[in-house]
Amino acid sequence: MTPTARKIHVLALLSLGAASAFAARPHAPPTELQSAAAALALAEEAGAATYAPLELRYAGEQLAQAQQSVQGGDLNQARRLLEQSQVNSDLAVAKSRLGRTREAVQVQAATNARLRGESSPSTPSETP
Repeated sequence: MTPTARKIHVLALLSLGAASAFAARPHAPPTELQSAAAALALAEEAGAATYAPLELRYAGEQLAQAQQSVQGGDLNQARRLLEQSQVNSDLAVAKSRLGRTREAVQVQAATNARLRGESSPSTPSETP
């Protein structure tokens, strides 16, 4: 074997080894990571910091832990944490919508009470 051919074979073996090592290394579940991150962003936009701060915090922590699990190679743990993050984000969105709806109902009830007070005839005071 010529020195050039030998170099090519060694280079090919090294490349093959590097490729197989890369393939064996666990990869982040990109769809699940993106989905959980998008759900967290939606919860933040929905006002979860005000209406569901605990759920928002849990969702963020679980997303960060999932990313660490991916880096550590534990994809099962990462998927479980991503699912929990998604659920907490969804709950935060629901609580935020409920909170905003309750506020709107209170404002409308106050407006209705004011209008009722304005439209009801005042009772004349009785004089003895």
